[in-house]
Amino acid sequence: MTSSSPDTLLLAVCGAHMRGMALESQMQSCGARYDSDAQTDDSYRFYALTAKDPIRPGLIRGMPGSGAPIAVELWAISPAGLGRLMSMIDAPLGIGTVTLSDTRRVKGFVCEAIAATADAQDITELGSWRRFLATRT
Repeated sequence: MTSSSPDTLLLAVCGAHMRGMALESQMQSCGARYDSDAQTDDSYRFYALTAKDPIRPGLIRGMPGSGAPIAVELWAISPAGLGRLMSMIDAPLGIGTVTLSDTRRVKGFVCEAIAATADAQDITELGSWRRFLATRT
C-alpha cells in the first residue's frame, strides 16, 4: 500500500474511473496507478446518477452512521495528475476529502447533494458500484 507524500496522493475512486470501467483511461492518462481496495466509513450515501452516459455514482457524506461503508479503490496520483483529472470532471461530481473505515482521510470523488434528487437512485445498501452494475444485467 502506498502512503501519500508530497509527490503522490491517494485518491478514492468509487465508480466509472475504477479498474475495468468506462473512464479508467482518464486515470491512466493522468499517470494514476491502482494501489489497493478500501471502504469509506458509514457516513456516506451512494447514488446512481443516470442523467449522463456513462452513468456514474455519487458519494455524498452525511452524519456518522447515516449511511454505510462503500467500496472504493485507492489510486496513487501526483498532484499535477490530480489537477489534470479534475479538469475532466463535470458537476455534480468533484474531488474532496473522503474518510475511510480505517479513519484515514484521502482525496476522492464526491458528489454535490443536489444530485440525490432527480434522476438518481439510492444504492447505498449495495455498498459498491460493481454490485450495482451486476443488478442491471
